Amino acid sequence: MAVYKTGEKSRNKIIETCKELFYLNGYKNTTYKDICEKADSNPGLINYYFKTKKKISEIIYGNFYVDIKTAVENYMIKNYGEYDLQVGTCLEILIFTDLAENDENMNRFYYEMCLEGVEYDMKVFKYFFRLHVDKYKLPITEDQIRLIWVANISIGIGIAKKHIEGYLQIPKEELFDFRIRTMYNSMGIGNEKIDDILKRTYEIYKDMKVTLKDYFVISLDRK
Repeated sequence: MAVYKTGEKSRNKIIETCKELFYLNGYKNTTYKDICEKADSNPGLINYYFKTKKKISEIIYGNFYVDIKTAVENYMIKNYGEYDLQVGTCLEILIFTDLAENDENMNRFYYEMCLEGVEYDMKVFKYFFRLHVDKYKLPITEDQIRLIWVANISIGIGIAKKHIEGYLQIPKEELFDFRIRTMYNSMGIGNEKIDDILKRTYEIYKDMKVTLKDYFVISLDRK
């Protein structure tokens, strides 16, 4: 048990160290030497726990998105009495989009994740799509779920990458609306319903204060 706790502590320390280094210096500019020195670790432990630096970034990126989802769910229940899956999902995407847009370090990290082809985000979104299918009894098969999440994640990453590079000179609200409509249209949801979802999303978001602190820690409060 003591060995397990020591190993878990070492693993978590490496992750927390990478959160800080990836955020402040960028994923690409952070070396294994940087990680080892700050985490008081060695390359062997990094290889043992994670295999690669990319794997660490996938864990950080994926956990951050899950933390946003949890924060949104708690926020909606606290302030509105319930969590609406469709509106909540849109809020989660909008929050991440705005963080990546307005925070220079987050913008860099997300862009580098897009270039690296990080896959943890895909696994998270596959779960989100399955939640939608189950909750709303959508007539979508397991193979269709796979097709939908692969297509939508590819679209989301492609849009983000080209927007950050300056290729898409389009307001972020328009890009967000396009992404949401593409996502829900692919699930067979009509435009009238999507209009309602987007309207409710923006209504909630305008009263929400989003704070990013301590390297990938999200806080949501009402203004």
